This record gives sequence, C-alpha cells and structure tokens, in this order.
Amino acid sequence: MDSFIRDDIKNPVKSGFFYFIASLFFAMVFLPGCTGNGRFTNAVVVQVNEHKLTTKKMAELLARQLKSLDALAAKDPINLSRAKEEIVRTFIINSISKDYAKSFGIVVSDAEIDAEVNATRATYPDDLSFRRELAQENLSLNDWRDEISTSLLSKKVFLKVGEKIKKPTDVEIRSYFEKNKEHYRRKDRIFLRQIVLDDLTKAQTVREEVAKKKDFSELAKKYSVSPEGKQGGVVGWIERGSVDIFDKAFQLPLGGVSQVLESAYGFHIFKTERRAASGIASLDEVRPQIIDLLQAQKEQIEFMGWLDKQLRSVRVLKNAELIQAINVETRGQK
Repeated sequence: MDSFIRDDIKNPVKSGFFYFIASLFFAMVFLPGCTGNGRFTNAVVVQVNEHKLTTKKMAELLARQLKSLDALAAKDPINLSRAKEEIVRTFIINSISKDYAKSFGIVVSDAEIDAEVNATRATYPDDLSFRRELAQENLSLNDWRDEISTSLLSKKVFLKVGEKIKKPTDVEIRSYFEKNKEHYRRKDRIFLRQIVLDDLTKAQTVREEVAKKKDFSELAKKYSVSPEGKQGGVVGWIERGSVDIFDKAFQLPLGGVSQVLESAYGFHIFKTERRAASGIASLDEVRPQIIDLLQAQKEQIEFMGWLDKQLRSVRVLKNAELIQAINVETRGQK
C-alpha cells in the first residue's frame, strides 16, 4: 500500500524544533514555552482526496491504541511504529470507502447506528458504567457514534465489492479438503448431555430421578442451571482432552449416565448419546467450514484487488516526517 502513498506534504516545522506528545490520557502539541499551539495540532499528517487526518486526531487514536500497553512497551519504537502504520492504513481505507460509498449511494441510517449503540450499551450494568468507559477512551458519545457509522459503512462497502463473487464450487471444496485433511483430524469424541446443579443434595435427588428412568432432557430443562439446560442439556460433541470434567464422561458406556461429579462449575450428571472414534472428519462434516473459509479468502482477494485499484486512482498524501515526530509520553514522566 505504501508504494502508492506520496510524501508530498511539507513538514511545517524542522525536525527537533518541536515534538508531539500522545499521552495515554490526553493529547497535545508541546513547544518550548507553550502548549496547545493550534498551528501544529491541526497540521495534516495524511490526506486522502478531501479527507484529512490531523496531528491532534492521530495523537488521540495513538493514545487509545497504546492504552493497553505498559509505559515501557508503549514507548518502544517498534510498537509505536506499528501503531502509527495501522492508524494511517485504517484512515486511508476508511477514506476510500467513504468516497466509494458516496458514489454508489451507500449510506448508514441513524436506526442502524442506534441499534449498534444499544447493543453495546446492553453489555454494561448501567448507563454510568457505559459513559465511564467512553470517558476512559477519551471519546464523546457523538465521536463514538461517528466511529460506529464509519465501521458500518466500511462493512457495507466490503459486501458491495464482493457481491459478484461466486460461491466455492464442489471441485474447489473437495480440492481444499484433500490438500488439508490433517487439519481436520479429530480425537475420540462423544455427544454429551448434562444436568448441572449448584447444590450437592439437589444433584443427588435429580440423579435418583434419572435412575427411575425419567426423561433426561426433561429433567435438564427443569433443573439444570447451565445455559444448555433449556435445550435439554445438550452440550454436543466433545473431544477427549478438551475439558477435564468432560473427560470423565468418556468412561461411560454408550447411553450411560454418570453419578454426580463435582467441578468448579457445580455438580454434573452426564449422559453419553453417541460416540465417534478418532480420525479424519468426513468431507460432509467439515464442508460448511471449508465453504466459509474459501468464501472469506475470495472476499479478501477481491477486496485487496479493489483497494489496490482505488489507491492508484485517488490522491493520497502522507507527511512521513511529521508522523515520525509524534512520540509518546506517559503520565508521571518528567
């Protein structure tokens, strides 16, 4: 991608005259004797057609991207360079996507944004926790909505670019399977149901009900406290060695029911319904996975080809010196 980016914007100041601080908590331009000089905070580091990325915005994005790292790692030149490259790459792709979307009338509605906002809000215990998280990310609600809009628009553009891609053929699916059979080798498996209780006495009572030939799935729906209880306790196919407590179910005969077994999750009663020996899965078993994988590969190839074509036709300017001058300072640094 960088081969199509021209470093045409002249650096507004000589290297060493100032340095830019992207704090993990705030961003500002620092000059000897003054701070917050608008001339430098609003300097353009990347421009794609009419879309501009300023030093201030890039510093904010950099601070957020490095937030999860400790102070030493955040200032590591390799980590810093990678973060900057990712920010620039994302800005270029988003800018190209916006122009493409405009030319094809692709839009994101307020309702779509609201749905995404509400879905995210629902993962927080209350609105205060949600807003606190935004504050920690140094994001206003409007800025966050703008980011969601950009993300949704990019997804729509990706789908538009790939809408003419043909589905993988049977020949392609079988060819991939034959070349990658070892990827689909499986260990011994059992198809498992379980009832999980949070009390030993309750579990023993339910186990007695099972012993009386009561329907296992109905007892799971009625008593199990685990999420799959509502589906009759169906855990599904489990490979040997995947979870310690499930390994004990491999000792049961086909159709067998375990005694009450304790784990960190509670008290379990298992029932094995099917068995499958170790070996390579059949093509029919893994066909959906292969179709998804091949489709994703085709979409990625199509998108990269589209992006390469777009980069050759748009005007992309990058101020490499100014980007290089952006450094990181952590709170408490002298």
